[in-house]
Amino acid sequence: MKKLTDALRPWTVDFHVAQNDATVFGSGSHDRTGRHCVITDPKGKLNPQRDAGYWLRDSEGEVTQAFRHICWDGCMFPNATLVNPQTWRDILSSMIEIRKNHGWYEASE
Repeated sequence: MKKLTDALRPWTVDFHVAQNDATVFGSGSHDRTGRHCVITDPKGKLNPQRDAGYWLRDSEGEVTQAFRHICWDGCMFPNATLVNPQTWRDILSSMIEIRKNHGWYEASE
């Protein structure tokens, strides 16, 4: 992960946080990278609160705040998931933790 993010970070403008269960579906290039799942899915293979640091910090581990935009990438969820308030509580909790862990959290907030 470090080698990948060190190589791609200079060209990354927006950072989309997601959870992934490592299953594949479909034939499109995006579909072969693994299926997104909700942040609390027990089959999720990532630890977004930790793994976001590979992108949000430089190769020396220093916070960069280089991205213009950080968001949750949940575009592939069914509507029933997206209208469930708990889905958004879980996502927002995770995003706040990422901000705190990797320098995007201001003490005044």
